[in-house]
Amino acid sequence: MTQPMRKGQAVHRAAWTGVGAALAAAALARRRPAAAAAIAASAAALGAAAFMPRNPCLGRPLARGPRDRPRVAITFDDGPGPSTDDVLDALSAEGARATFFVLGRQVERHPDAVRRIVAEGHQLASHGYDHGILIFRGAGHVLDQIRRTERAVDHAVGPGAMTRLYRAPHGFRGPATALGARRAGYRMAAWTAGVFDSAEPGAAVIARRAQRALAPGAILLLHDADGWAPGRPRQQTADALPEVCRSARARGLELVTLDDLIGPG
Repeated sequence: MTQPMRKGQAVHRAAWTGVGAALAAAALARRRPAAAAAIAASAAALGAAAFMPRNPCLGRPLARGPRDRPRVAITFDDGPGPSTDDVLDALSAEGARATFFVLGRQVERHPDAVRRIVAEGHQLASHGYDHGILIFRGAGHVLDQIRRTERAVDHAVGPGAMTRLYRAPHGFRGPATALGARRAGYRMAAWTAGVFDSAEPGAAVIARRAQRALAPGAILLLHDADGWAPGRPRQQTADALPEVCRSARARGLELVTLDDLIGPG
């Protein structure tokens, strides 16, 4: 299987792709100015959209639920990992439900955590197999990422355990990402607000950021693991969750799974 592309590699390649498009536009500028302008504008639009998880240019992803119901969905990426049990303990103590976008390779390493996620009423969704960036990958690669994750989940907990939602690593997408997801029968998912807990600013800061994002229909992005360092814990996120859950209840908001927020796709 192709080695996963990291974030820095994708940014570097995107920059050089932009340079190539600019040079092509410059070469056409005198002879065909309209075509040159179209090339430059298209390259700029696609380049920006690739790194903007909610941008509709590369397909409109699920980014929030209905605003007319007092519900919020907390979602976790990159797991399961060393902190998933602590995250589950916090959710259980607060009576909250969440959605876990799991990596196939992590499912293979932590099958017991996946079984616990399902047993405790949470939801599984797909984050692909290896956390590689997809901007320059074809639809077949995306499909393979999804299918390998399906097989890992099926082996851990049985068929039919995952909802048909797929979130690209970092939310970065290329022209073929949504096509690959559709071929697999999945809908693309993003989020309303990222809490940036992966920067490890401290549990109190994570809680405050999440509290600011709490609103009817919001989808929050948190992390129960690290997609690039699988052994790294996310203890700050787990420690922040009780305060986040209590703040949601104080505002009359129920913490639910994505399917409960929006209904199955």
